[in-house]
Amino acid sequence: MMDLRAPVGAQLDLVWIETRIEHWLRFGTPETSVAIDRYRRRVSFAPGDVFALMRWLASDTGAVTVSIDIVRALPPAGPRAVLSWITGAADGLLRQTGDGPVRAVLDTISRIERQGLDPRAVCPDYWRDLDARLRASRPAPSYGRARHEAWLWRRAAS
Repeated sequence: MMDLRAPVGAQLDLVWIETRIEHWLRFGTPETSVAIDRYRRRVSFAPGDVFALMRWLASDTGAVTVSIDIVRALPPAGPRAVLSWITGAADGLLRQTGDGPVRAVLDTISRIERQGLDPRAVCPDYWRDLDARLRASRPAPSYGRARHEAWLWRRAAS
């Protein structure tokens, strides 16, 4: 049995309490997934893996909060960003909250996928640029095959 406390690269709990709290992956493939109880599942990602976590929360007053985070898991000994909902090392590439910004990120992910590109392989700098532009109420930058090929070439050359 897997030790639920030992971080692999990045580890988090997906929670699903219908109509109250819902966490799910928009993209990303966990290295492991273990059911904790009927409401929670702990997933872990290997260093270098990129994933998008959707979080939806409803309060007793009916207010709903929606957010999306795009995160890259890092090696345990490497530098790390502090993300309260992740155990282990992680690099937060994008974080958007609210219907409009989250919808813009989801639309961008869908456009990338329609081009036959895997959002897990997108240049990390692109996600940071998208995050900054959305925060500044600027249009989302495009990401196409040419930009992706340039990223793959740059990564291979370094």
